[in-house]
Amino acid sequence: MPPPRADGKRLDPARLVFPGFTVGKQDPSEAEELVRLGVGGFCLYRGTPKTVAALTARLRRAAKRPLLMCADYEEGAWGHVPGATPLPTNLGVGASGSEAVARAKGRITGREARALGVDWVLAPVLDLAHEPNNPIVNLRSFSADPKEAARLARAYLSGLRSAGALGCLKHFPGHGSTTGDSHLDLPTVSAPLELLTKRELSPFKALARLADAVMLGHLVVPALDASKLPFTLSAAGPKLLRRWGFRGLIVTDALDMGAIAKHWGEREAALLALRNGADILLVPKDARALIAELRVEAGRDAAFARRCGEAQRRLEKALARVRTPRPARSVVGGAAHHKEATSLFAACAAWTNPPSGPAPARVAYFEPQAGIRGPLSGAAFVAALTRARVRVRVARDGRARKGEALAAGIFVGPRAYSGRIRLDAKSRARLVAALRAAPGSVAISFGSPFVLSGLPAKSAGLCVYSRAEAAQAAAAASLLGENDE
Repeated sequence: MPPPRADGKRLDPARLVFPGFTVGKQDPSEAEELVRLGVGGFCLYRGTPKTVAALTARLRRAAKRPLLMCADYEEGAWGHVPGATPLPTNLGVGASGSEAVARAKGRITGREARALGVDWVLAPVLDLAHEPNNPIVNLRSFSADPKEAARLARAYLSGLRSAGALGCLKHFPGHGSTTGDSHLDLPTVSAPLELLTKRELSPFKALARLADAVMLGHLVVPALDASKLPFTLSAAGPKLLRRWGFRGLIVTDALDMGAIAKHWGEREAALLALRNGADILLVPKDARALIAELRVEAGRDAAFARRCGEAQRRLEKALARVRTPRPARSVVGGAAHHKEATSLFAACAAWTNPPSGPAPARVAYFEPQAGIRGPLSGAAFVAALTRARVRVRVARDGRARKGEALAAGIFVGPRAYSGRIRLDAKSRARLVAALRAAPGSVAISFGSPFVLSGLPAKSAGLCVYSRAEAAQAAAAASLLGENDE
Protein backbone atom coordinates (compact mmCIF):
# COMPACT_ATOMS: atom_id res chain seq x y z
CA MET A 1 0.00 0.00 0.00
CA PRO A 2 1.21 3.56 -0.63
CA PRO A 3 2.42 5.35 2.53
CA PRO A 4 0.19 7.97 4.22
CA ARG A 5 1.00 11.65 3.78
CA ALA A 6 1.62 14.10 6.57
CA ASP A 7 -1.78 15.76 5.95
CA GLY A 8 -3.59 12.47 6.53
CA LYS A 9 -4.39 11.78 2.87
CA ARG A 10 -2.89 8.68 1.33
CA LEU A 11 0.01 9.24 -1.03
CA ASP A 12 -0.37 7.34 -4.26
CA PRO A 13 2.08 8.03 -7.09
CA ALA A 14 -0.46 6.43 -9.46
CA ARG A 15 -2.21 9.81 -9.37
CA LEU A 16 0.76 11.29 -11.23
CA VAL A 17 0.30 8.94 -14.21
CA PHE A 18 -1.85 10.18 -17.11
CA PRO A 19 -2.20 7.42 -19.72
CA GLY A 20 -3.14 8.14 -23.31
CA PHE A 21 -6.51 6.89 -24.52
CA THR A 22 -7.81 6.91 -28.10
CA VAL A 23 -11.59 7.27 -28.03
CA GLY A 24 -13.39 4.96 -30.42
CA LYS A 25 -10.34 2.72 -30.83
CA GLN A 26 -9.58 1.47 -27.33
CA ASP A 27 -12.01 -0.34 -25.06
CA PRO A 28 -13.42 1.99 -22.35
CA SER A 29 -13.19 -0.87 -19.88
CA GLU A 30 -9.38 -0.60 -20.21
CA ALA A 31 -9.60 3.01 -19.04
CA GLU A 32 -11.93 2.03 -16.18
CA GLU A 33 -9.34 -0.52 -15.03
CA LEU A 34 -6.71 2.24 -14.95
CA VAL A 35 -9.11 4.44 -12.98
CA ARG A 36 -9.43 1.66 -10.40
CA LEU A 37 -5.63 1.47 -10.30
CA GLY A 38 -5.63 5.13 -9.25
CA VAL A 39 -4.49 7.24 -12.24
CA GLY A 40 -5.04 10.99 -11.92
CA GLY A 41 -6.44 11.51 -15.39
CA PHE A 42 -6.02 10.75 -19.08
CA CYS A 43 -4.69 12.38 -22.23
CA LEU A 44 -7.50 11.86 -24.75
CA TYR A 45 -7.21 11.46 -28.50
CA ARG A 46 -9.84 11.35 -31.25
CA GLY A 47 -13.50 10.46 -30.80
CA THR A 48 -16.72 12.32 -31.58
CA PRO A 49 -18.41 14.89 -29.34
CA LYS A 50 -20.82 12.21 -28.17
CA THR A 51 -18.23 9.50 -27.51
CA VAL A 52 -15.71 11.78 -25.79
CA ALA A 53 -18.36 13.29 -23.49
CA ALA A 54 -19.74 9.82 -22.71
CA LEU A 55 -16.28 8.45 -21.89
CA THR A 56 -15.26 11.29 -19.59
CA ALA A 57 -18.57 11.06 -17.71
CA ARG A 58 -18.25 7.27 -17.42
CA LEU A 59 -14.71 7.45 -16.05
CA ARG A 60 -15.62 10.11 -13.50
CA ARG A 61 -18.48 7.96 -12.25
CA ALA A 62 -16.14 4.98 -11.99
CA ALA A 63 -13.46 6.98 -10.18
CA LYS A 64 -15.67 8.50 -7.48
CA ARG A 65 -12.95 11.14 -7.11
CA PRO A 66 -11.80 14.06 -9.22
CA LEU A 67 -10.05 13.19 -12.48
CA LEU A 68 -8.25 15.69 -14.69
CA MET A 69 -8.77 15.01 -18.40
CA CYS A 70 -6.39 16.66 -20.86
CA ALA A 71 -6.05 16.82 -24.64
CA ASP A 72 -3.94 18.47 -27.35
CA TYR A 73 -6.70 20.77 -28.57
CA GLU A 74 -4.27 23.27 -30.11
CA GLU A 75 -6.63 24.15 -33.00
CA GLY A 76 -9.66 23.72 -30.81
CA ALA A 77 -11.15 20.30 -30.16
CA TRP A 78 -11.69 19.98 -33.93
CA GLY A 79 -8.09 18.84 -34.48
CA HIS A 80 -9.02 15.59 -32.75
CA VAL A 81 -12.83 15.57 -32.60
CA PRO A 82 -14.70 15.93 -35.89
CA GLY A 83 -17.86 17.92 -35.29
CA ALA A 84 -16.18 20.45 -33.00
CA THR A 85 -15.57 23.98 -34.30
CA PRO A 86 -12.49 24.40 -36.56
CA LEU A 87 -10.32 27.27 -35.34
CA PRO A 88 -7.28 29.06 -36.81
CA THR A 89 -3.80 27.75 -36.19
CA ASN A 90 -1.56 29.81 -33.92
CA LEU A 91 0.53 31.05 -36.84
CA GLY A 92 -2.71 32.26 -38.43
CA VAL A 93 -3.50 34.11 -35.22
CA GLY A 94 0.00 35.56 -35.41
CA ALA A 95 -0.68 36.79 -38.94
CA SER A 96 -3.79 38.57 -37.69
CA GLY A 97 -1.73 40.20 -34.92
CA SER A 98 -4.95 40.41 -32.94
CA GLU A 99 -5.25 39.71 -29.22
CA ALA A 100 -9.02 39.59 -29.72
CA VAL A 101 -8.61 36.72 -32.20
CA ALA A 102 -6.27 34.87 -29.81
CA ARG A 103 -8.67 35.39 -26.89
CA ALA A 104 -11.66 34.20 -28.91
CA LYS A 105 -9.76 31.09 -29.97
CA GLY A 106 -8.96 30.33 -26.33
CA ARG A 107 -12.53 30.93 -25.19
CA ILE A 108 -14.13 28.73 -27.86
CA THR A 109 -11.52 26.02 -27.29
CA GLY A 110 -12.10 26.11 -23.54
CA ARG A 111 -15.89 26.01 -23.78
CA GLU A 112 -15.95 23.10 -26.20
CA ALA A 113 -13.26 21.16 -24.32
CA ARG A 114 -15.11 21.51 -21.04
CA ALA A 115 -18.40 20.51 -22.67
CA LEU A 116 -16.62 17.29 -23.68
CA GLY A 117 -15.37 16.74 -20.14
CA VAL A 118 -11.80 17.90 -20.85
CA ASP A 119 -10.71 20.55 -18.34
CA TRP A 120 -7.01 20.78 -19.18
CA VAL A 121 -6.08 21.99 -22.69
CA LEU A 122 -2.46 21.21 -23.53
CA ALA A 123 -1.92 24.58 -25.20
CA PRO A 124 -0.67 27.17 -26.06
CA VAL A 125 2.53 26.27 -27.88
CA LEU A 126 5.29 28.80 -27.12
CA ASP A 127 7.92 27.33 -29.42
CA LEU A 128 9.03 29.96 -31.94
CA ALA A 129 8.57 29.64 -35.71
CA HIS A 130 11.99 30.81 -36.85
CA GLU A 131 13.15 27.58 -38.52
CA PRO A 132 11.28 26.90 -41.79
CA ASN A 133 12.40 23.26 -41.83
CA ASN A 134 11.20 22.44 -38.32
CA PRO A 135 8.79 19.55 -38.98
CA ILE A 136 6.58 19.86 -35.89
CA VAL A 137 6.36 23.54 -34.83
CA ASN A 138 5.52 25.83 -37.77
CA LEU A 139 1.73 26.43 -37.71
CA ARG A 140 1.56 25.55 -34.01
CA SER A 141 3.59 28.65 -33.10
CA PHE A 142 2.26 32.18 -32.78
CA SER A 143 5.37 33.86 -34.14
CA ALA A 144 9.12 33.86 -34.61
CA ASP A 145 9.20 36.94 -32.34
CA PRO A 146 9.27 35.99 -28.61
CA LYS A 147 7.46 39.17 -27.51
CA GLU A 148 4.71 38.65 -30.08
CA ALA A 149 4.36 34.98 -29.10
CA ALA A 150 4.03 35.96 -25.43
CA ARG A 151 1.50 38.72 -26.18
CA LEU A 152 -0.81 36.46 -28.17
CA ALA A 153 -0.38 33.46 -25.85
CA ARG A 154 -1.35 35.68 -22.90
CA ALA A 155 -4.58 36.60 -24.68
CA TYR A 156 -5.23 32.96 -25.57
CA LEU A 157 -4.77 31.94 -21.92
CA SER A 158 -7.23 34.62 -20.83
CA GLY A 159 -9.76 33.14 -23.24
CA LEU A 160 -9.22 29.62 -21.87
CA ARG A 161 -9.55 30.90 -18.33
CA SER A 162 -12.79 32.75 -19.10
CA ALA A 163 -14.23 29.39 -20.16
CA GLY A 164 -13.04 27.70 -16.97
CA ALA A 165 -10.35 25.60 -18.66
CA LEU A 166 -6.75 25.11 -17.55
CA GLY A 167 -3.95 25.76 -20.03
CA CYS A 168 -0.39 24.52 -20.51
CA LEU A 169 2.64 26.34 -21.94
CA LYS A 170 4.71 24.05 -24.15
CA HIS A 171 7.30 22.78 -25.03
CA PHE A 172 9.77 24.23 -22.49
CA PRO A 173 12.42 25.48 -23.20
CA GLY A 174 11.33 25.64 -26.86
CA HIS A 175 12.37 23.68 -29.93
CA GLY A 176 11.50 26.05 -32.75
CA SER A 177 15.15 26.15 -33.81
CA THR A 178 15.52 22.39 -34.31
CA THR A 179 15.04 20.43 -37.52
CA GLY A 180 14.35 17.08 -35.82
CA ASP A 181 11.04 15.56 -34.74
CA SER A 182 11.01 14.47 -31.09
CA HIS A 183 8.32 11.92 -31.96
CA LEU A 184 11.09 10.09 -33.82
CA ASP A 185 14.26 10.86 -31.85
CA LEU A 186 15.87 13.31 -29.45
CA PRO A 187 16.69 16.77 -30.91
CA THR A 188 19.40 19.08 -29.57
CA VAL A 189 19.10 22.85 -29.21
CA SER A 190 22.66 24.07 -29.68
CA ALA A 191 22.11 27.82 -29.21
CA PRO A 192 24.30 29.61 -26.64
CA LEU A 193 22.81 30.80 -23.35
CA GLU A 194 22.67 34.47 -24.38
CA LEU A 195 20.61 33.68 -27.47
CA LEU A 196 18.35 31.22 -25.61
CA THR A 197 17.65 33.86 -22.97
CA LYS A 198 16.64 36.48 -25.54
CA ARG A 199 14.75 34.07 -27.78
CA GLU A 200 13.44 30.64 -26.66
CA LEU A 201 13.17 31.29 -22.92
CA SER A 202 11.68 34.77 -23.16
CA PRO A 203 7.97 33.95 -23.72
CA PHE A 204 7.99 31.22 -21.06
CA LYS A 205 9.51 33.58 -18.51
CA ALA A 206 7.00 36.31 -19.41
CA LEU A 207 4.03 33.99 -18.75
CA ALA A 208 5.40 31.76 -15.99
CA ARG A 209 3.43 33.38 -13.15
CA LEU A 210 0.17 33.19 -15.14
CA ALA A 211 0.37 29.57 -16.27
CA ASP A 212 -1.57 26.62 -14.88
CA ALA A 213 0.99 24.15 -16.24
CA VAL A 214 4.17 23.89 -18.30
CA MET A 215 5.10 20.93 -20.50
CA LEU A 216 8.76 19.97 -20.64
CA GLY A 217 10.10 19.30 -24.12
CA HIS A 218 12.07 16.24 -25.24
CA LEU A 219 15.14 18.36 -25.94
CA VAL A 220 18.80 18.29 -25.08
CA VAL A 221 19.95 21.87 -24.34
CA PRO A 222 23.67 21.85 -23.42
CA ALA A 223 23.72 25.57 -22.60
CA LEU A 224 21.13 24.97 -19.85
CA ASP A 225 22.11 21.49 -18.68
CA ALA A 226 25.64 20.18 -19.03
CA SER A 227 24.44 16.63 -18.20
CA LYS A 228 22.78 16.55 -21.63
CA LEU A 229 19.69 14.90 -20.21
CA PRO A 230 16.52 15.81 -22.13
CA PHE A 231 14.59 18.56 -20.37
CA THR A 232 11.79 16.07 -19.76
CA LEU A 233 14.05 14.17 -17.35
CA SER A 234 16.36 16.96 -16.19
CA ALA A 235 16.23 19.09 -13.05
CA ALA A 236 17.27 22.17 -15.06
CA GLY A 237 13.77 22.98 -16.38
CA PRO A 238 11.82 22.71 -13.12
CA LYS A 239 14.49 24.70 -11.24
CA LEU A 240 14.40 27.49 -13.80
CA LEU A 241 10.59 27.62 -13.87
CA ARG A 242 10.29 27.71 -10.07
CA ARG A 243 12.94 30.45 -9.93
CA TRP A 244 10.72 32.52 -12.25
CA GLY A 245 7.77 32.17 -9.88
CA PHE A 246 5.88 29.37 -11.63
CA ARG A 247 3.70 27.49 -9.13
CA GLY A 248 1.63 25.21 -11.36
CA LEU A 249 1.97 21.66 -12.68
CA ILE A 250 5.07 20.55 -14.56
CA VAL A 251 4.18 17.80 -17.03
CA THR A 252 6.40 15.68 -19.25
CA ASP A 253 5.76 15.49 -22.95
CA ALA A 254 4.45 12.04 -23.93
CA LEU A 255 6.82 9.35 -22.66
CA ASP A 256 5.99 7.01 -25.54
CA MET A 257 7.65 9.32 -28.07
CA GLY A 258 10.86 8.19 -29.73
CA ALA A 259 12.98 10.89 -28.09
CA ILE A 260 12.59 9.09 -24.76
CA ALA A 261 11.49 5.55 -25.64
CA LYS A 262 14.53 4.93 -27.87
CA HIS A 263 17.03 5.86 -25.17
CA TRP A 264 15.55 5.14 -21.72
CA GLY A 265 13.48 2.43 -20.14
CA GLU A 266 10.09 3.71 -18.98
CA ARG A 267 10.77 3.12 -15.28
CA GLU A 268 14.16 4.86 -15.50
CA ALA A 269 12.70 7.82 -17.39
CA ALA A 270 9.74 8.21 -15.03
CA LEU A 271 11.88 8.09 -11.89
CA LEU A 272 14.32 10.64 -13.32
CA ALA A 273 11.47 12.96 -14.32
CA LEU A 274 9.72 12.83 -10.94
CA ARG A 275 12.91 13.07 -8.86
CA ASN A 276 14.04 16.08 -10.90
CA GLY A 277 10.84 18.09 -10.52
CA ALA A 278 8.17 16.91 -12.98
CA ASP A 279 4.70 16.43 -11.46
CA ILE A 280 2.77 14.53 -14.16
CA LEU A 281 3.93 11.60 -16.31
CA LEU A 282 2.12 11.87 -19.63
CA VAL A 283 1.27 8.93 -21.90
CA PRO A 284 3.53 6.09 -20.75
CA LYS A 285 3.54 2.97 -22.90
CA ASP A 286 2.63 0.66 -20.02
CA ALA A 287 0.75 2.56 -17.31
CA ARG A 288 -0.01 -0.55 -15.23
CA ALA A 289 3.62 -1.63 -14.95
CA LEU A 290 4.75 1.93 -14.29
CA ILE A 291 2.24 2.41 -11.45
CA ALA A 292 3.51 -0.75 -9.76
CA GLU A 293 7.12 0.45 -10.07
CA LEU A 294 6.31 3.90 -8.67
CA ARG A 295 4.49 2.44 -5.68
CA VAL A 296 7.41 0.18 -4.84
CA GLU A 297 9.84 3.12 -5.11
CA ALA A 298 7.66 5.36 -2.93
CA GLY A 299 7.49 2.63 -0.30
CA ARG A 300 11.25 2.16 -0.10
CA ASP A 301 12.57 5.70 -0.71
CA ALA A 302 11.29 8.42 1.65
CA ALA A 303 12.76 11.26 -0.44
CA PHE A 304 11.00 9.98 -3.54
CA ALA A 305 7.75 9.64 -1.61
CA ARG A 306 8.02 13.26 -0.45
CA ARG A 307 8.61 14.42 -4.04
CA CYS A 308 5.53 12.47 -5.18
CA GLY A 309 3.52 13.99 -2.33
CA GLU A 310 4.52 17.49 -3.46
CA ALA A 311 3.46 16.68 -7.03
CA GLN A 312 0.16 15.20 -5.83
CA ARG A 313 -0.63 18.36 -3.87
CA ARG A 314 -0.09 20.43 -7.02
CA LEU A 315 -2.46 18.16 -8.91
CA GLU A 316 -5.10 18.61 -6.22
CA LYS A 317 -4.71 22.40 -6.43
CA ALA A 318 -5.19 22.24 -10.20
CA LEU A 319 -8.33 20.13 -9.77
CA ALA A 320 -9.68 22.67 -7.28
CA ARG A 321 -9.51 25.35 -9.99
CA VAL A 322 -11.79 23.40 -12.34
CA ARG A 323 -15.22 25.01 -12.59
CA THR A 324 -18.63 23.43 -12.45
CA PRO A 325 -21.11 23.13 -14.05
CA ARG A 326 -19.95 22.43 -17.59
CA PRO A 327 -21.37 23.93 -20.78
CA ALA A 328 -23.93 21.77 -22.56
CA ARG A 329 -22.54 19.43 -25.22
CA SER A 330 -24.63 21.32 -27.79
CA VAL A 331 -22.08 24.18 -27.75
CA VAL A 332 -19.54 21.84 -29.42
CA GLY A 333 -19.60 22.77 -33.09
CA GLY A 334 -22.67 24.93 -32.50
CA ALA A 335 -23.86 27.65 -34.88
CA ALA A 336 -22.66 30.53 -32.67
CA HIS A 337 -19.11 29.19 -32.52
CA HIS A 338 -19.02 28.45 -36.25
CA LYS A 339 -20.17 31.97 -37.06
CA GLU A 340 -17.52 33.51 -34.84
CA ALA A 341 -14.82 31.19 -36.22
CA THR A 342 -15.63 32.32 -39.77
CA SER A 343 -14.65 35.88 -38.86
CA LEU A 344 -11.51 34.63 -37.11
CA PHE A 345 -10.32 32.81 -40.23
CA ALA A 346 -10.97 35.92 -42.33
CA ALA A 347 -8.77 37.95 -39.96
CA CYS A 348 -5.92 35.47 -40.35
CA ALA A 349 -5.66 35.51 -44.18
CA ALA A 350 -2.48 37.29 -45.28
CA TRP A 351 -1.02 38.23 -48.67
CA THR A 352 2.74 37.94 -49.15
CA ASN A 353 2.49 39.54 -52.60
CA PRO A 354 -0.99 40.97 -53.32
CA PRO A 355 -2.34 40.62 -56.86
CA SER A 356 -3.02 43.61 -59.05
CA GLY A 357 -6.07 44.04 -61.22
CA PRO A 358 -9.69 43.00 -60.82
CA ALA A 359 -10.93 39.83 -59.12
CA PRO A 360 -10.95 36.84 -61.49
CA ALA A 361 -14.20 35.69 -63.10
CA ARG A 362 -12.68 32.40 -64.27
CA VAL A 363 -10.17 30.31 -62.30
CA ALA A 364 -8.10 27.26 -63.17
CA TYR A 365 -7.46 25.45 -59.87
CA PHE A 366 -4.33 23.33 -59.51
CA GLU A 367 -2.77 21.30 -56.69
CA PRO A 368 0.86 20.36 -57.35
CA GLN A 369 0.79 17.60 -54.72
CA ALA A 370 -2.25 15.89 -56.25
CA GLY A 371 -0.70 15.28 -59.66
CA ILE A 372 -2.91 13.82 -62.38
CA ARG A 373 -4.91 11.37 -60.25
CA GLY A 374 -4.44 12.18 -56.55
CA PRO A 375 -7.30 13.40 -54.38
CA LEU A 376 -7.83 17.16 -54.16
CA SER A 377 -7.67 18.83 -50.76
CA GLY A 378 -9.17 22.17 -51.81
CA ALA A 379 -12.78 21.15 -52.52
CA ALA A 380 -14.09 23.74 -50.04
CA PHE A 381 -12.07 26.49 -51.79
CA VAL A 382 -13.50 25.50 -55.17
CA ALA A 383 -17.02 25.37 -53.72
CA ALA A 384 -16.65 28.84 -52.15
CA LEU A 385 -15.54 30.34 -55.47
CA THR A 386 -18.41 28.60 -57.26
CA ARG A 387 -20.92 30.02 -54.77
CA ALA A 388 -19.51 33.46 -55.59
CA ARG A 389 -20.36 32.80 -59.29
CA VAL A 390 -16.74 32.30 -60.34
CA ARG A 391 -16.31 29.71 -63.09
CA VAL A 392 -13.79 27.19 -61.71
CA ARG A 393 -12.07 24.45 -63.70
CA VAL A 394 -9.82 21.88 -62.04
CA ALA A 395 -6.58 21.97 -64.03
CA ARG A 396 -4.70 18.81 -63.11
CA ASP A 397 -1.87 19.71 -65.47
CA GLY A 398 -1.44 23.18 -63.97
CA ARG A 399 -2.18 24.95 -67.27
CA ALA A 400 -4.55 27.90 -67.35
CA ARG A 401 -6.56 28.58 -70.50
CA LYS A 402 -7.13 31.96 -72.07
CA GLY A 403 -9.14 34.19 -69.74
CA GLU A 404 -8.46 32.04 -66.67
CA ALA A 405 -6.43 33.00 -63.61
CA LEU A 406 -4.37 30.13 -62.19
CA ALA A 407 -4.82 29.44 -58.46
CA ALA A 408 -2.42 26.86 -57.02
CA GLY A 409 -3.43 25.33 -53.70
CA ILE A 410 -0.61 24.06 -51.45
CA PHE A 411 -1.26 21.88 -48.42
CA VAL A 412 1.83 21.51 -46.22
CA GLY A 413 1.85 21.54 -42.43
CA PRO A 414 3.44 19.90 -39.38
CA ARG A 415 2.65 16.22 -38.94
CA ALA A 416 3.99 14.06 -36.13
CA TYR A 417 6.33 11.22 -37.14
CA SER A 418 6.73 12.58 -40.70
CA GLY A 419 10.15 14.17 -40.16
CA ARG A 420 9.71 16.77 -42.92
CA ILE A 421 7.61 19.82 -43.79
CA ARG A 422 8.04 20.81 -47.41
CA LEU A 423 6.77 20.01 -50.87
CA ASP A 424 8.53 17.03 -52.42
CA ALA A 425 10.84 17.90 -55.31
CA LYS A 426 8.42 16.82 -58.05
CA SER A 427 5.50 18.78 -56.60
CA ARG A 428 7.70 21.85 -56.15
CA ALA A 429 8.86 21.65 -59.77
CA ARG A 430 5.26 21.31 -61.00
CA LEU A 431 4.25 24.33 -58.92
CA VAL A 432 7.06 26.58 -60.15
CA ALA A 433 6.53 25.61 -63.79
CA ALA A 434 2.78 26.25 -63.58
CA LEU A 435 3.21 29.67 -61.95
CA ARG A 436 5.84 30.77 -64.47
CA ALA A 437 3.59 29.85 -67.39
CA ALA A 438 0.54 31.73 -66.08
CA PRO A 439 0.65 35.54 -65.80
CA GLY A 440 -1.42 36.76 -62.85
CA SER A 441 -1.23 33.40 -61.07
CA VAL A 442 -1.79 33.05 -57.31
CA ALA A 443 -0.13 30.52 -54.99
CA ILE A 444 -2.29 29.84 -51.94
CA SER A 445 -0.89 28.06 -48.89
CA PHE A 446 -3.46 26.29 -46.76
CA GLY A 447 -0.74 25.60 -44.22
CA SER A 448 2.88 26.63 -43.82
CA PRO A 449 3.73 30.13 -45.10
CA PHE A 450 7.30 29.06 -45.79
CA VAL A 451 6.28 27.12 -48.92
CA LEU A 452 5.59 30.47 -50.61
CA SER A 453 9.22 31.57 -50.42
CA GLY A 454 11.28 31.37 -53.60
CA LEU A 455 8.32 31.23 -55.98
CA PRO A 456 8.28 33.29 -59.21
CA ALA A 457 8.22 36.99 -58.34
CA LYS A 458 5.29 37.76 -60.66
CA SER A 459 3.00 35.34 -58.82
CA ALA A 460 0.85 36.56 -55.95
CA GLY A 461 1.06 34.69 -52.64
CA LEU A 462 -1.72 34.16 -50.10
CA CYS A 463 -1.58 32.18 -46.86
CA VAL A 464 -4.54 31.20 -44.68
CA TYR A 465 -2.50 28.91 -42.38
CA SER A 466 -5.09 26.11 -42.24
CA ARG A 467 -6.83 23.50 -44.40
CA ALA A 468 -10.13 23.87 -42.52
CA GLU A 469 -13.18 24.55 -44.71
CA ALA A 470 -13.64 27.98 -43.13
CA ALA A 471 -10.00 28.81 -43.97
CA GLN A 472 -10.57 27.73 -47.56
CA ALA A 473 -13.65 29.98 -47.71
CA ALA A 474 -11.53 32.84 -46.32
CA ALA A 475 -8.98 32.22 -49.09
CA ALA A 476 -11.73 32.44 -51.73
CA ALA A 477 -13.01 35.68 -50.21
CA SER A 478 -9.49 37.16 -50.17
CA LEU A 479 -8.93 36.18 -53.79
CA LEU A 480 -12.14 38.02 -54.69
CA GLY A 481 -11.20 41.07 -52.62
CA GLU A 482 -13.96 40.54 -50.06
CA ASN A 483 -11.61 40.59 -47.04
CA ASP A 484 -9.91 43.84 -48.07
CA GLU A 485 -10.12 46.64 -45.57
